Amino acid sequence: EKTESATNGQSVVCLINNEQVTLKKFYIEKKGVRLQPANPDMEPIFLKNEEVQILGVVSGVVRNFN
Repeated sequence: EKTESATNGQSVVCLINNEQVTLKKFYIEKKGVRLQPANPDMEPIFLKNEEVQILGVVSGVVRNFN
């Protein structure tokens, strides 16, 4: 769903520093936002609000199993 805002825990597609697009769980922190990967082996990304632009919120996932 195309939107520029999200609430804590939503999966978002976001643009980081106008360079990199990523899919992460979104959390509001005291000093900005935390982007939490689904992979527990990866570290979260902490950013200032102005470094992140939300492009949309994930509303569903379609998977193909052959």
